[in-house]
Amino acid sequence: MLVGPAGSGKSTLTRQLSLVMESQGASVVKVNFDPAAENTVYDPDVDVRDYVRAQDFMEKGLGPNGALVSAIDALIGHVDKVREEVDEFRADYTIVDLPGQLEPFAYRVGGPLVLRALIQDDKAVAVFLMDSVFFDDPADMISILTLASSVNVRLGLPQINVISKADLLKPEVVDEVLPRLHEEGYLEDALRDSRRLKGQQLALSMSLARALYEAGYIGSVIPVSTYDQASVKELYGMIQNVLEGGEDYRIYDIDEDQES
Repeated sequence: MLVGPAGSGKSTLTRQLSLVMESQGASVVKVNFDPAAENTVYDPDVDVRDYVRAQDFMEKGLGPNGALVSAIDALIGHVDKVREEVDEFRADYTIVDLPGQLEPFAYRVGGPLVLRALIQDDKAVAVFLMDSVFFDDPADMISILTLASSVNVRLGLPQINVISKADLLKPEVVDEVLPRLHEEGYLEDALRDSRRLKGQQLALSMSLARALYEAGYIGSVIPVSTYDQASVKELYGMIQNVLEGGEDYRIYDIDEDQES
């Protein structure tokens, strides 16, 4: 399940990840699970727009966000047919490209319910994409990691946190921030040093940072660039490890020392 905010690169990663998987001898089904998508950068093998389109709900008077939520909820009546289409391919992997609007999956019942009906008893992992721009500032990092943790709780799946568009990361982020991000208290220290936030905003951000560390949520965050095939291969390897580890495998508990 590829999940993340709009513009984080899910569709592009769907294409590149499927190519890497196929180059390693695996068969792949690509599922567009966004009923509001206008275009995709890949050719979906299975497309929920064949069953439900957000545009149909907009024509009934709903706004874009309301139409998407209603379309996702309506998929519960068609998800069995979507699953049948997937099963016909008998593929090794299914990549599900989720909508960029996260409300149905992070805050509502319908999104997780539909995904559970799609997954059934198969092993699954969520890959949460965080745009590299969020890693320029500690307050932004806390914001996107908090959103990622909310999705993790709602979907109830093992989750790999990925920095997408990693080729755009600043050198100091690659050299200084990412190697230390898993250190408990690092984000709190970075907030103090940045002096961007004050008063109640600073206190709230500090509390969120502490909660993320205390929950064991911040561990390995994987930089991935679709221009760097090696990084996509690394992600594929991580996906294999998670799926082999089963439901109890929590990727965010794994740091570099444990992996070695």
